[in-house]
Amino acid sequence: MANAAALLFLVAALLCHMRTGDAQRSCGKSDITFSVRKTGNVVGRQPEYVVAIRTSCSCPMKDVRVWCGGLEDSAVPLDASKVEVDDGMCVLKQPVAKGSPVIFTYSCDVPVNFRVFNAAPDC
Repeated sequence: MANAAALLFLVAALLCHMRTGDAQRSCGKSDITFSVRKTGNVVGRQPEYVVAIRTSCSCPMKDVRVWCGGLEDSAVPLDASKVEVDDGMCVLKQPVAKGSPVIFTYSCDVPVNFRVFNAAPDC
């Protein structure tokens, strides 16, 4: 009987600590994605682009920093409430939440190659 109780306790403990679904798995910078497309507008002889930064994580992602070299030369003023550029690094000023991407426009001769440098889940 003691073995059955110990087994039951172990199963219960395992179930309590088991991670199931996206809500409890560890999220990180690999959960951040980018989509970039031309808007069709031209600003300062440069095509305008719109970028959407998304996460597949169920937790909002905070402290998002993205390599975005070339963006500081944009003829389109960046939305200061969403992003700040510092020496080729974009610092997002708001969390990226699933279903609520951070979206802004910029202009550049070629699309910027965005890459995540840092992102942390806020669960």
